[in-house]
Amino acid sequence: MTALRPVAIAVLAALAVLVALLAADVRAWPAALDRGDAVYAIVPGRTQWTPATRLGGLAETLLGTTEDVAAREALQAYRRVAGLQEQLNNALEVQTQRATAINALGGPANSADPQLAAQARTLLGILAFDESAEGGGVSQTNTAIADFTDAVRVDPGDTAAKFDLELLLRLTAAHGQRHGTGLANGFGRTGHLGASGGVSGSGY
Repeated sequence: MTALRPVAIAVLAALAVLVALLAADVRAWPAALDRGDAVYAIVPGRTQWTPATRLGGLAETLLGTTEDVAAREALQAYRRVAGLQEQLNNALEVQTQRATAINALGGPANSADPQLAAQARTLLGILAFDESAEGGGVSQTNTAIADFTDAVRVDPGDTAAKFDLELLLRLTAAHGQRHGTGLANGFGRTGHLGASGGVSGSGY
């Protein structure tokens, strides 16, 4: 027993250190999110929300901040490409950034949070519409309509999605375009209902 006492003391000391490090990591996360949000409001493209931690992603897992960061990074990716016009000298860059934003929004679009999911799907619809306007054809228009429809399904109170859906349907009707049969009753690129976020009130 006497021989085991130093071992027990060492183990307890190591646990105390680990607990202290974990506590520091847990405290770092809210500060990093708040700091990142403040920076995002000024320079969105240079924002980071992940703090430097001592125990890797343990605190992130315990706090459940993975989805929060993913949603913020998806918005960041969207803002990088939003408003860019595809031209001969930047076509590949715009297409790459758009694909990156679409991939980033895919996670939030299947969130369990209806508002977050609807907003993410609305942004996906806007990106699809941008692509259709640059020669993507009727298929991309159909995708945009499906994304907006899914956004309204997920969150019936999302006025941005309703506005974008109605406007796009009117635009396609005015140009004599016909979207796929039963598309408004189908699913968008996500394939099923989910949830995830974006910029509140963002429409055309």
